[in-house]
Amino acid sequence: MGVNPVNRELVVNKDIGNVRIDLVKGLKSMKGKITTSDENFIECDFGSLFKSRMLGEFFVNKNTLPRRALINLEKAGENRTMVKIFIKDTHKYGVKIGYNGKYEEALRDDFVGIMNILQ
Repeated sequence: MGVNPVNRELVVNKDIGNVRIDLVKGLKSMKGKITTSDENFIECDFGSLFKSRMLGEFFVNKNTLPRRALINLEKAGENRTMVKIFIKDTHKYGVKIGYNGKYEEALRDDFVGIMNILQ
């Protein structure tokens, strides 16, 4: 059984430009590394695959587990933006038996952090 990703959509009462500015600033404050960013899309990595492999998933904090947030922005009317959020783990190799809960908790925490940015 794999780690269940977070996949949500919501409408924010702000224009795309302001939503994007808020997200970029907020993701950086969440210690995210923005790898791709344009007018309608943001890709942000969290955690460290290197630390997770070197120290082991059992020993690292859930915030160290490697994750990626993919955020799409679409105009949804006057001063409204549709935000589509997909957050997944990026540790592709190895068995995660016993660690699924730890990964899923980290993904949920990332989602809550993004929701706080959007409010």
